[in-house]
Amino acid sequence: MNSPAVQPTLEIAGERRIPSPTDAQIGDAVGSLNACTTYAFLILDRDARHSMEVSGDAREGFEIEHYEGGTGRRYRALGDLDAGQVVALVAAYRDAAPGWRDLARWELVDD
Repeated sequence: MNSPAVQPTLEIAGERRIPSPTDAQIGDAVGSLNACTTYAFLILDRDARHSMEVSGDAREGFEIEHYEGGTGRRYRALGDLDAGQVVALVAAYRDAAPGWRDLARWELVDD
């Protein structure tokens, strides 16, 4: 679990940062993504070494990656997730909930 000194932060399109985002704020952020804009992404930094990035939108589809700082590996979610599934995944990741990885299938991304 996160130490009290570390709080997750949600960054939306490189413009807005929300410390300790609620499920509703994550839902609003995912719902606001629009692939027709240049900056259709959000990043949840769980701590200094772990992050998840979501890009795309509900119409065009989402691309999701997470980065594990301890191993230096990036993983990409496979398959099509709808907005509700993306919100659930990001919220579970934010909480480091047991089994969050089971909410999607993942492949290792070669750098």
